[in-house]
Amino acid sequence: MDRIYRKTSLNEIPWNFESPPKELVKLVDSGKVKPCKTIDLGCGTGNYAIYLASRGFDVIGIDISPTAIKIALFSDLSFFWFT
Repeated sequence: MDRIYRKTSLNEIPWNFESPPKELVKLVDSGKVKPCKTIDLGCGTGNYAIYLASRGFDVIGIDISPTAIKIALFSDLSFFWFT
């Protein structure tokens, strides 16, 4: 998995979406899912974790790829990332 993040452009990785799914946005916007402690397993480059943190969630991102976590760190240093 790490090799993919090292050798492939982020916009070519099929599961790397910058925007969170509309279903998640609807749940957060409606208040059905309220800010809380959250873990993003398989966070990749952290796009969804960063979105949730921006909405007040206390997020920890975990991924098997150290390279993906490094990319996430460069995107947002305000919370914890783990491999």
